Formats: sequence, structure tokens, C-alpha cells
Amino acid sequence: MKTKNVKILLLVCYVCSVAGFISCGGEDYPSFEEKKRDERKIVDRIIAEKNIEVLKNFPANGVFKDNQFVELSNGVFLNVVDSGNGQRAVANVTTLLVRASGEYFYSPDSLETFDTFVNTDYPMEFKYGSAYNVVQAHSVAYDSYYYLFGMAFEDVLQYVGDSAVIKMIVPAYAEVNNFGLCSTFQSSSDPYRYIPIYFDRVKYIFY
Repeated sequence: MKTKNVKILLLVCYVCSVAGFISCGGEDYPSFEEKKRDERKIVDRIIAEKNIEVLKNFPANGVFKDNQFVELSNGVFLNVVDSGNGQRAVANVTTLLVRASGEYFYSPDSLETFDTFVNTDYPMEFKYGSAYNVVQAHSVAYDSYYYLFGMAFEDVLQYVGDSAVIKMIVPAYAEVNNFGLCSTFQSSSDPYRYIPIYFDRVKYIFY
């Protein structure tokens, strides 16, 4: 009887130790502030290597030089190449098609390029005001370029309209009203780091 009790006790101790090891594993993950700090270093490197001039305020005339980006209060860096034809998106009415190209950075020394302007790929599509639903629907899936899609695509429409062309840097820490503006790929595909994206061209088409 005593032998049986000892075996049970040892089994319980083993299970608890394994559970404790698993539960404690997450404690080794960097904190939000640590990941934000490390990502900002990558963003600063992007800015330096591309010779970007960071503006504190949106240009009064709305005109940017090629290397000028304004750092918005939400953490996104924006350059307006062409503000479009004057037609602005209407919430829950306007549907948009988006194509984009650029680079995303796994680390300071590792980057990947993407280009959705290739005709073999469908453009990303969303209704203005419903971008969050699109982000959640596609999450981190790699079956299309939607893994790059975040609410930043919608948020910057306050500055541009139909047929607009922009450039932007979207850090994973960018947010507005506690809602993240990045794609879930940027913030959750790697528990140890955030992944910033440099969009060298984004084009909007209303339809």
C-alpha cells in the first residue's frame, strides 16, 4: 500500500514539474516594452538607410518630398506620393482594392520583400470601416498577401482618397485607441520580436 502511494506521489510530482516548466516557459518571452524597444531600433535603421527625413507635423500644403515621412501620433510613418482624385471613402459604404510592395524585417539583419502588384495575385479588398474584420478573418494565414494587411491601411484614408499612392512604415507597436494597426503576422508570428513593415508603394482603388 505504501509503495502504491509513493508511486502516485511521484507521478503527481512529475506532472506538476512538467506543468510548471511549461507554464514558466512564457516568462522567458520579452515584454511588450522590450519588443517595442527592439523594433524601434529596426525602424530607426530603416529610416537611416533610406535617408528618410522624419517630419513632426503633416505638411500644411499636403505635399511631401520623396524622402519625407511624417510620424503620426499612432506610430505609423506616412509619405503621400499622390493624394488621389479627391473622392474620399465613406464608412461602411466604400469598398477598396489595395496593392502594395515593400519589405518586412524579421531582425536588423534579415528582411523579406513582397510585391502584390504582380498580376497573378489578387489585390487585398476591404470595406472602409470594416478593416478589423478583414484582419481577423485572415489572421496569420499565408495563403495570400492578406497576412500583410492591418488597420493602418484604413486609418491613413483620413489623409488620402481614390487612386491615392502612399508609402508608410508600420511598426507592430502602432495603435490607435488601444487597437493595433499592424497585421497579426507582425505582432504574433514570433513571440520574441515584433516585425516592422516598410511599404514602398501602396495604391488604393475605390469601386
